[in-house]
Amino acid sequence: MGAALLRILLVLLGLAVLVVLLLLFVPFDVRLRADSELAADGWESRLTGRADVSFRLRWGLLFLTGRGVWTEDGMQWSALRLMGLPLRGSRKGAGRKAGGPEAGKPEGGQHGRESGRKRRRSPRADPALVLTIAREAVRLPGRLWRSLGVRLTAEATYGFPDPSLTGFCEAVRWSTGLGRSLHLTPDFQRPCLIGRGELTGRLYGFRLLAIAWQVVRQPAIWNHLVSKIRFRPLRRILLGGGV
Repeated sequence: MGAALLRILLVLLGLAVLVVLLLLFVPFDVRLRADSELAADGWESRLTGRADVSFRLRWGLLFLTGRGVWTEDGMQWSALRLMGLPLRGSRKGAGRKAGGPEAGKPEGGQHGRESGRKRRRSPRADPALVLTIAREAVRLPGRLWRSLGVRLTAEATYGFPDPSLTGFCEAVRWSTGLGRSLHLTPDFQRPCLIGRGELTGRLYGFRLLAIAWQVVRQPAIWNHLVSKIRFRPLRRILLGGGV
């Protein structure tokens, strides 16, 4: 009995290790493509035309695909497929606006019950911890973008209802070095989005783990997390281990 139980535990442990290795070293491939023919006749006019958007997410032998068609009336058609099989949530036609006559109304008596409860004082946030989290949150998109190995190509004409916003986007595009890979033509005469674009990328689990480790190892975050450990000997060893 003991030997059989040991074999089962070893098999489960081996499967767990295999799953972890797959998550760390089998890449997630992402592909997003858009084709748009949206334009307005003037500054006060609505965008007319249509835009087709599709994506593909692949991990090993598993893949998820989606496609949608958007017009001036909103999303007209969308579909999600997992391994080629349609998923629930695919829909046709513009969706109804959420909420009815009863939407937004609080449940009866709920306000009275909440007002009768005693409010607990929330602990004061550590300023160093808040600043560290804010700084890491600003850095996180750039880290994720670099780890994804993104390749972005586009050839389109675009314009916003406010021409100054179009000019600002052009300044950002050239200052960030995207002017060569993105062949965009600004239109200062009308709102529009005409053209096509494609985004591809590959993400590995171990890169996400490395990014998370960089964030957690910040002294303020590390010490805050370790202080939550109730086992004192372990907490004493780990506390102050941030670098």
